[in-house]
Amino acid sequence: MAYWVYILRCADGTLYTGTAADIDKRAAVHNRGKGAKYTRSRLPVEVVYREACPDKGAALRREYAIKQLSRRDKLALIASYEGKLGSHMKKSAFIGTGNMGGALIQAACQAIGADQVIITNRSTAKAQALADSCGCTVAADNIAAVQEAKYVFLCVKPQVMEGVVKELAPVLQGKPDTVLVSIAAGLQIATLRQWLGLPNPILRVMPNTPASIGMGMLALTGEADTKEEHYQAVETILSKAGRVDRITENQMDAFSAVAGCGPAFVYPFIEALADGGVKVGLPRKQAMAYAAQMVLGSAALVLESGKHPGQLKDEVCSPGGSTIAGVAALEAHAFRSAAIEAVEAAYHRNVELGKV
Repeated sequence: MAYWVYILRCADGTLYTGTAADIDKRAAVHNRGKGAKYTRSRLPVEVVYREACPDKGAALRREYAIKQLSRRDKLALIASYEGKLGSHMKKSAFIGTGNMGGALIQAACQAIGADQVIITNRSTAKAQALADSCGCTVAADNIAAVQEAKYVFLCVKPQVMEGVVKELAPVLQGKPDTVLVSIAAGLQIATLRQWLGLPNPILRVMPNTPASIGMGMLALTGEADTKEEHYQAVETILSKAGRVDRITENQMDAFSAVAGCGPAFVYPFIEALADGGVKVGLPRKQAMAYAAQMVLGSAALVLESGKHPGQLKDEVCSPGGSTIAGVAALEAHAFRSAAIEAVEAAYHRNVELGKV
């Protein structure tokens, strides 16, 4: 896995160079001011340069080299980086404006500008309504969208993907550099390649619905020969959707079962907690807000503290206290077993959806 060297631009114009395994997470730390003494008083910060290195040692050496540059040279390096992004990140097309496609479209409009996004949908009225809210352009049909795009996001259901890909094949024959990005659960790149019958680069992204508010968890994968520039472009296009993590394709079905389907497992839990709150005397509106904020904060604590969830659970449970009584009640009803079985069921369904 690559290690990164990056440059942050602070609100006062200061340029800060650092290294990280996860740049976006590190940038978030700086933006909170926590553990970031060099940028704490210059918030907010923005990542304006990132460069992949083979390991941490190489990243530290590259960081040192960049720190030796004058400000003028650093700005030139940043300009060159932004120029390269622009050269391979022209218009992005999104085919399909359903719940997930719509969320990614909104994120792309924020990340690269609405003028760089063109969309199409079976229902033109639905696409136009989304375009009116985001400022992007509606194409007459799928072919027209692809003709203008460098990156084409296929946001349609797995059951109709074959027809869409075969529809696009004739126009893509004359655009070998156009990159296809599928968000369909279960469908492997090899299957998409067979339907397409062309050498165009193909990547897969698996998002989840919190991407609609910029707090999604997205997985990205490609073939062995996928170019780094294609990975980086897709990561940039979707950067406002949430965290994008690269994984191997054989992990995609499992990822989808946890992060893609997971929100639907969490929402009933939040509702049930609120019901419990109402049962013991809380007003419905407050009970729902308390439950949702508690889940949000607890998830953030897992990510930011790096502690195992079991340890965090133990830290809340006092001997003979109310919390351990509640945990025991959950265990008595096989709470964890039910969650595991939910992920397993979703995983097996993902595998089934990929059998076309």
